[in-house]
Amino acid sequence: MTPPIIDHTPARGPRKRLASGALTAAAWTVYAWLWVPLITAVAWFVGVRTAYLRLYLNENEIDAFLLLSLPVIALICGALLIGWAEYNRVRFSKADRRKRRVKTSEEQVRISLGASPALAAKLRDGRIVRLALDDDARPVAATSGS
Repeated sequence: MTPPIIDHTPARGPRKRLASGALTAAAWTVYAWLWVPLITAVAWFVGVRTAYLRLYLNENEIDAFLLLSLPVIALICGALLIGWAEYNRVRFSKADRRKRRVKTSEEQVRISLGASPALAAKLRDGRIVRLALDDDARPVAATSGS
C-alpha cells in the first residue's frame, strides 16, 4: 500500500524548490489581498469607522483626556509586563527543580531498537541516515547521505 502523501521535494533542485516556495508565497499573498475588501466592509459595519471619527476627528478637536490617558495606560501596561517578567525571572532563576533523566547507554538503545551493532554505529555516526525497516518496524539497513 502506498502512503497517502507523495512528496518529491528531495528530488527537485534548490532553484526549483525556491521557485516553488516563491510561487506559493505569491499565491497566498494574492489570496489574502482578495479578502481585504470584505474585512474592511465588516470592520466599518461593526463600527470601527464611527469610533475612529468620534475619538479622533470630531470636528478637528483633540480630546485632552484621550491624549493623556492613552500614553499613561501604555506605560502602566508596560510596567506591569516588565514587573511580571522580573517576578518570574526571580522566582524561577534558582536551580532547575526538574529531575534529570537517567542516562541510557548505547547498548540499551541498540537492544530496544533491535538493531545490530554495525547498524547502531551507523545510526550514531551518521548525520543524515536513510533507514529501512522490516514489517515489524525494526531497523534492518541504514544508508548515509541525503
